[in-house]
This record gives sequence, C-alpha cells and structure tokens, in this order.
Amino acid sequence: MRTVYPLISLTLFTLGFGSGCASTFVVKSDPLGSDVSFIDPKSGTQKSLGKTPLEMKTSAVKEAVGEAIASGEYFTVVISQKGYVTEKVSVPATRFGTLVTQLDVKMKKGENEKEARIAKDILDQLFLAQRYAQTKEYDRAQATLDRIINDFPEFPRALSLRASIYFMQKNLEESLKWYGKALVADPQMEDAVRMTAKIKELQGNRSPASTGKVK
Repeated sequence: MRTVYPLISLTLFTLGFGSGCASTFVVKSDPLGSDVSFIDPKSGTQKSLGKTPLEMKTSAVKEAVGEAIASGEYFTVVISQKGYVTEKVSVPATRFGTLVTQLDVKMKKGENEKEARIAKDILDQLFLAQRYAQTKEYDRAQATLDRIINDFPEFPRALSLRASIYFMQKNLEESLKWYGKALVADPQMEDAVRMTAKIKELQGNRSPASTGKVK
C-alpha cells in the first residue's frame, strides 16, 4: 500500500520559541492561483479571501472573518482549484496578532476520497497535539503524535512537532534527536534545520557537566 501523507505543511505555531509579534496571514499553494476562502462560523457559507499566493494583514483577516476571531475559536480555511482535491484547514483564531500564520498547501490531482480522508485525519491529530502542547499537556500531545508516528513513522511534520514539544520541555537531547529524524525524512525542512542549529548553539554554551535539560 502506498504511504499517504497530508498535503499541507503547517507553520501555524512556533510552540514557545517564536520571536516578537507578527501581523501577517500567508497562504501559498502548488499550483498557484488557488481560491482561498473561509467558512463563516455563523451561517456556514463560504466567503472568498482571494487567490494564492495570498498575503493579508491579520487586521484584514479579523475584519473578514469577524465572529470566529471575536469568539476566539477555530475557523475553517478552504483552498480549492478546479481539477484538484479541495483542502480544508482549521486555523486557531486566537493566534492572530501574535505570530505569523502560514499555510503552505500542495494540491494533489486525482486524489481519491479514501486518501483525502486519511490526510485530513492526520492533520486533525496534528492540530490536537499542538493544542495540548500549548496548554502544557505534554503527555497528551505526545500520545496524540504516537498515533500518527506509529502509522507513518517517516512523516516529517509529526517528527518535527515531537521535537518542538521536547524543546518546550527544555529537553535538548531528545529535541535534537527528533529534529534529526525529521531531517532524515525531509532534509529541506526549514524549521528542523533552524532548530537543530539553535539547539547545538545552546548545548555549546552549557558546561560539559550539565545534563540534557536546560535549567
């Protein structure tokens, strides 16, 4: 059976080691020119935001989405193009105004319904793990990731998220190990490359007698 991975690469959170505030919502897709819209949380209707590559100030997104932003809930972004499988992503409205929220979407042609369903389930599990991590429920976050990694042991986004959680717990040894696994699965993964360098720098500043955990 062919391995199926989600087609959406998420850069929704930096999980505690982001720097400063940002004010941009970015959606990119392959191919370009995909329609970007959101589902109104009250009426359930779909409203357009534009086409990819899309870059909007978060203030403009807040104004467009309205109720979902005000309530602090998730809202659904829809990326679609004729001849490709429509992608839907739940975006946490509470993140606006604090970090860049970026969606990199690779549309797939001729995707069958079963594979699309599997991909959506994996994405839902990733979001759930991220939510647990944000509330410092680390054991629950890792248990959620276990369900993905057991079925898809070389899925780079899950491996990178596990590394991020260890970093949040100041366990640099485990974090570095899992970023290494993410890079084996995807050598071009930018956040894994960046965080690997950051962790090695932090380790270099520690005394030789110190443990793998940051004080």
